[in-house]
Amino acid sequence: MTETVKVEAVAVPTAFDGEGTWEIVRVDYAVKQLTVVAQDATSDASLRVRFDDVVAYRVMDERDLGEYWPACSLPNGWVFSIQSGGWLSQESARPGSCVGLFYGDVHEYLVAGFTDCVSVLCTGEPQVEFDRGNG
Repeated sequence: MTETVKVEAVAVPTAFDGEGTWEIVRVDYAVKQLTVVAQDATSDASLRVRFDDVVAYRVMDERDLGEYWPACSLPNGWVFSIQSGGWLSQESARPGSCVGLFYGDVHEYLVAGFTDCVSVLCTGEPQVEFDRGNG
């Protein structure tokens, strides 16, 4: 059995951290741009985060990402900048991976939903928008 390396992460400040039960409801990808939308389970509020210059992304159930917890748990934030130990670290060490060769300064982010999570490798900074909805 392989030892799990724990992730080190820093929360990316958003307009509505620490409140709500955010569930990822939509993931849209179009030529190097990814938009992740999360809805609050108790209101009409939604958060939208856009990533530019996307190298790769994956959507996984939170239970399959044990190395990210507790560093990337919802009470600490919603969007996290992964400093070490995550998917980018795995790709950088994987034979045959070209992530570090072709794309320049790649960063990893994790969007943590209540059930699903989105890992993003990109060279741009995330842009987060908050919509309070009708309530």
